Amino acid sequence: MIMNSSEVGCYKTNGYFLLKNFFNLEVVKRIIGDAKSVFLKQFVYKDYASTDSTVDNISESDFNELLFRLFNEDIETYTNCGKQSQHLISLHALALHQKTISLLHDLGLVLPAISTRPVIFFNHPKLAIRKVFHTVEAHQDWRSMQGSLNAVVLWLPLVDIGKDLGALQVLPGSHLGGLRTDHIEYGFGMVKLTDEENSRLVSVEVTRGDALIFSSFLIHQSGNNNTNRPRWSCHFRYNDLNEEAFIARKYAHAYIYKPIEELITPDFPSIDLIKNTFT
Repeated sequence: MIMNSSEVGCYKTNGYFLLKNFFNLEVVKRIIGDAKSVFLKQFVYKDYASTDSTVDNISESDFNELLFRLFNEDIETYTNCGKQSQHLISLHALALHQKTISLLHDLGLVLPAISTRPVIFFNHPKLAIRKVFHTVEAHQDWRSMQGSLNAVVLWLPLVDIGKDLGALQVLPGSHLGGLRTDHIEYGFGMVKLTDEENSRLVSVEVTRGDALIFSSFLIHQSGNNNTNRPRWSCHFRYNDLNEEAFIARKYAHAYIYKPIEELITPDFPSIDLIKNTFT
């Protein structure tokens, strides 16, 4: 077992549990390294960085400045890099890691299933056109998932995240109050907190390798990132296909995936490019 009965009890009471040093550091480093490589290839292509630049030899501050530059000068490339980062093999492998599955079983998910594709975030005020894209106020994830009642979110820091970097803030026990979302804002099920609830928010400071797991009904929000560094994190969402209400609701699925109809790059690809690919 990953969690003992006492820890599971804490999860059920509070709606969340922090597992320290849950994942091997090298596994976690690989994800952020792969994600940064996506951006770095575009930095090199656009002559922002030298051709010998690698994730290992570029400083964090230099990488961040180039990231901010790309956002300001070429939002399309920046956005596409972000989209491709969501499909990294290393990211998806962690979502299916045996420790992850064992953890879900310990929490009572008999037949766990991925609710939606894994998500990687790199949040900073300089990398967002709206506040909600870097600092999300109080919300519940179940409103966008609409899955099983025991659905969980596994939230992983890809860097050390303290209060200065905007550590996640949670409202202990709020999952027991059910669905409180009063409106959707860019996919987030927003919740209005009372002054008393605001006073009970707890900042969960985490280090790389930790894993925070919480109920999809837990009310939580982003802290404020007061640094010049993006807050790198990822999260995975899971439903339980064995949960009775989910079965009765015909396995309701809230996500829509479909390709766009138009050709993104006109008159592409040429026959010569195709032939060169296979020579």
